[in-house]
Formats: sequence, C-alpha cells, structure tokens
Amino acid sequence: MLTLTAPEPISRGAFAERRAVAIANVHWFRAMAWRALRDGGPQAELRAANARAAARIVLLQAKRDALVSRMANAALTADTGA
Repeated sequence: MLTLTAPEPISRGAFAERRAVAIANVHWFRAMAWRALRDGGPQAELRAANARAAARIVLLQAKRDALVSRMANAALTADTGA
C-alpha cells in the first residue's frame, strides 16, 4: 500500500507528525474513491468502496496508536512519580 508523508518535517513532536501523515493518507484515499467514481471504468463502485475502507482503516489505526501512546505515557509517568 502506498503511504504518504508530510511534505516537510513537523517540529511539534512524533504524535503530531503521525497525525499529519494519517490525515494525509485519509485525504488521499478519499480522493482515490472520488476519482474512481468520477472516472468510471471497470468496477468503479468496488474500487471506491475499497478506497473508503482503506481510509477508515487508517483512521482506526491512528486512533489506536494515539490510545496506546497515551496509555504508555501514563504508565511511564506513574512509574516515575512513585
């Protein structure tokens, strides 16, 4: 699967950079879905549905990564505070 990266590095940290890449990927997949429907061609609806599904997968993975990151940071903070 082709993944996109942010055009320039973001200096706000790893979380912001991962979020920017995920958003860019979602926009790209949604644009692919729209292009598939607009251009037509063989199985255009199926290709558009697959692109939309990929966008949903990217969003779910980004949310899961954020949750794991928050949990890990909370665990590290709790360990250092004791």
